[in-house]
Amino acid sequence: MVSSVGTQRAMKATRHWIGMVLAWTVTHAAMVDTKAAESHRAGGNVVAPLPTVVSLVDCLETALRQNRELQIERLNPSLAREAMITAGAAYDPQFAVESRWESLADTGGLDPADFSRDAIYKADSETARMSLGGSLPTGMTYGLTADYAHSDGVRNALEFDAYSLRLGAMVRQPLLRNLWIDAPRLSIRVNRLQVKSAELALRFRVMDVASRVAHAFHELGYSQEFHRTHEELLRLRQSIHQTVRRRVASGTLTTPDESLAAAQVATAEANLASAFEALELARHTLRALLGDSWNTFESISFTATNALEIQPVNVDLADSWESARRARPDLALFQTELERHRLEARFWRNQLFPALDVVGIYGRRGASTAQVFPPFSTSARFGEAWDEVRDGTAPNQGIGFVFSTPLSRRAERSQYRTSKDLRAQVELRLLQQEENLRREIADAGTAVRAAWSRIDLTREARQRSVEVLEAEERKLSGGKSTVYFVLQYQSDLAQARIAEHRARADHLQAQIRLHFADGRLLERLGARFEIRGSDELVR
Repeated sequence: MVSSVGTQRAMKATRHWIGMVLAWTVTHAAMVDTKAAESHRAGGNVVAPLPTVVSLVDCLETALRQNRELQIERLNPSLAREAMITAGAAYDPQFAVESRWESLADTGGLDPADFSRDAIYKADSETARMSLGGSLPTGMTYGLTADYAHSDGVRNALEFDAYSLRLGAMVRQPLLRNLWIDAPRLSIRVNRLQVKSAELALRFRVMDVASRVAHAFHELGYSQEFHRTHEELLRLRQSIHQTVRRRVASGTLTTPDESLAAAQVATAEANLASAFEALELARHTLRALLGDSWNTFESISFTATNALEIQPVNVDLADSWESARRARPDLALFQTELERHRLEARFWRNQLFPALDVVGIYGRRGASTAQVFPPFSTSARFGEAWDEVRDGTAPNQGIGFVFSTPLSRRAERSQYRTSKDLRAQVELRLLQQEENLRREIADAGTAVRAAWSRIDLTREARQRSVEVLEAEERKLSGGKSTVYFVLQYQSDLAQARIAEHRARADHLQAQIRLHFADGRLLERLGARFEIRGSDELVR
């Protein structure tokens, strides 16, 4: 008999296959963990120190490289792509192998539930089954199977040996429900849209951070000029105070005049302290946007260069709106969301149909059996069973239809109505966003024009304030004016300078808002944004 030898071979083969599968699984998991760790380390937390003098281009490059919001957001496209890959795995074929060894014995006797079970036998068997199955993008499901069985032993005093082979195939194709679109196809398309949405959201975040960086940069420039103006005012106050003290000593001015000048020096020093505080807070705001890690709480002094340099801008609101329709990522996000709801509505409409599937099967079977009375021995031949399979001696084939449908379909109808309402809601939200965007463009255009006109007016006011102060100082030297008027005109000059700087900063910030609204901010700032595979590059 060949039962013991066959059993050992089957068990050895089974252990070998199980060992290979476990080794592959552990190795693959280790590779995935290693890649994840390397990816995490690649993100890094290294923050470059700020130079003492920064330009807007320097700030943009630093922010787009180190800003924490962008570092977080830039991972979302990669996450969305992995989710899309996971959804596509629905079409990956499933391969399975099953192997089993059994030793069976029965002493016979009458079984009232099964009269055929009256045989006395003792047998060993080895069985194996391989299957490959999956689905296709048409909704079709398929399955391929291969079965092997070998049994030998004694049955009713007869020694027997038998081989059995089966090969089979099955396909099932929907004809109504799940024909146009089914759950896996919906998931893949939705996840593909999610990848696009994540990339658009990243672009919008880049624009938002760039806008805030530019706004903070120009605000820092204004704070620098504000601080510088108060420094100059303090210098003028100290100078006039010294002049008044000398003239009080000479008897040409009175002690109240000196007290007035000293009070104005103290006021100027207090205002300078407030200006320094505003300057430091402006630096903090910009540092936070640049991704500073705040490893030190000491003040980091850096200067924004050319922060209030202005250039005329041609404001064409109609052109800005056309540009916004093409380039604004948030509009494209709404359109992507609308496409997702259209897909879901199409899916639930297809679910309203009954399920009607066509099923086809085909298979072949082969067998080899031998049995004799002891003391003779015999053995079946595997090749004989294989020849029958190859020649198609014992085929089986068939085709049929499977029909099923819920009697009420209330859930499907409700889901379909819900999907249509959600689609209509997103359409209205898109219209609302377009209306808000048109107003945003109009507001920014108005702000740009108003700030530009203020620049000319405040420049003229500052020039005339300088002339008035110089004239009043000459009058004071000639004894034809008072200290009060000189101090007042010094304040007027400082306020005129501050107003001019404020108008310049407002004009530049209004330009930023306009370019952000029309979607051309990165282009105007000279930044280039692109996504390559899993790496987001912003320059």
